[in-house]
Formats: sequence, structure tokens, C-alpha cells
Amino acid sequence: MFNRKVFGAVFAAALVGACSEQPARSSLGPTSAPSLIVNGTPTGSSYSSVGALMVDFNNDGVLNGDDEDCTGSLIAPDVFLTAAHCVVDPVYFPPGTQFYVSFAPDLYAKSIKVIKATSVVHDPGYGHDQANLHDEALVFLPKGSTKGMTPLTLPRAGALDIMAAQGGLTNSVFVNVGYGTSASRTGIPAFGYDGKRNMSQSPFMALQPNWLGLLMNQSATGLGGDCYGDSGGPKFLVGDNSTVYATVTTGDYNCRATTWDFRTDTPTARSFLGQFLSLP
Repeated sequence: MFNRKVFGAVFAAALVGACSEQPARSSLGPTSAPSLIVNGTPTGSSYSSVGALMVDFNNDGVLNGDDEDCTGSLIAPDVFLTAAHCVVDPVYFPPGTQFYVSFAPDLYAKSIKVIKATSVVHDPGYGHDQANLHDEALVFLPKGSTKGMTPLTLPRAGALDIMAAQGGLTNSVFVNVGYGTSASRTGIPAFGYDGKRNMSQSPFMALQPNWLGLLMNQSATGLGGDCYGDSGGPKFLVGDNSTVYATVTTGDYNCRATTWDFRTDTPTARSFLGQFLSLP
């Protein structure tokens, strides 16, 4: 993982810090005590279609937890959904950057399977409008590289709006899944990291035209949230672990209060995704 401040610097005024930024490498690496997303647990073999987006940051040809960039979801046999800010950065991702994907539940395990991406595309509207960030990207994988895996699904148009209109979101809880860091709950922020795919839960907070807002104040809710390295990862509803309703975009810098996620059921998202996928 790496230290990237561009996203937060550009959008902090509107979104108050970015969970896509990564703390300095010196603060990461395997720890003796597990660091679990935010108040989460390792998934093990569950959520096996949620993977890690990786780049050989060390230029050593060995891909492991040190090379985790973001999280994402397999939404077709050869298509991996993540966030645009995970692949767009002229400093860290110059033209020709090679991306990889691994669905290993522990990126520090020996001999993990890593898939070399064939290409990457992001929504060209990304970064031009703070209210509608167009923060989606697709990573294309070789045909047959995910054989035996079951892709996740995308929601129907306006699915969250329909639920909200029927009162179905008020007391709902969403599931966060990702490879990101944990976060200290008090004092100076610290972000432990163990390279494992973890899951936690967060209660619904608000719905905006392009954003799903969730609470992740562990002290208040008793649940959890997401943090650095979870960007691009999916948001599921409790009871529906197959539909990606949103992807992680940003939250408060300390990963202690809220998370704002880019919806996948909006006209903006569907306009981009529909160019490459058949949508429900």
C-alpha cells in the first residue's frame, strides 16, 4: 500500500477526506494482532468474488499485501469493478501501469493467485464534479481466469430510491467487504493492516442522488465501517450478499464517523457501466 494524497486534496472541501488515501508504508505491514477493516472479521472463503486491486509498487515482481491498492468486485467473468480514483493518478499510475487482481482471502499467504489485468477503463467524467464524482472503473481480466467463480450482480435502476420510498432503508444495515486497514478509535489516528479480506456492518444514514451514506461510529452504533484500502469495495445489504449497491469512495479522514459510497443504480453509474455490461 502507498501514500496518495491527491484525491483528498482535491475533494476534501466537499467530502472531508478520502478513504482512498493510504497512510505511509511505514505505518502498515503485517501486525501481530489482526486489524480488521473497522470492527470487522476476516471473511475466509466467504465473499470470494470480492478481490484486491494490486500494483507492483515495490518493483520486485512479488505481489502480496504490500502491493494492495484498493478493493473491488467481480461483476462478470472477466470484469472487475472498482473506483476510478484507484486507477487514475499520473504520479502513481502513469500510462502503461500494469494492474493485477487477487481474490485470495489473505494477501500475505504463500503462493496466492494473482491475475494480470488486460486493460482498465474509468468513467471519463471522473473528477470534474464534486457532487457527482463518476468514481467508477472497470478492470478487465483474461478470459477463463476466474473460472468457477460466481460474479456478483448490480442492482436495477433506482433500486435504492425505490427502497427508500417504501421505507425500506430507514433501519437497514449494509455489509462492508474489503482489504483495507483498521482504525484506532481514539487518540492519534493509527491504521493497522494485515492484508486480509474482512467484513463489517454499518447502519444506513442517508441517501443522495449519487451517494449512499452510512454511519461507522463504532462507539455509537456498536458496528463498524471501512477505511484506507477499502476504496472501490462493495456495499451489500444484510441478507443480500450478491448485489453491489454502491462502492466505497470516501469518508472522514480518521475512519471513525461516516462513509459515503458511490451508488451503482443511478443514471450516471449505469450510463458508464452499460457500455461494457448488460445491466438488470
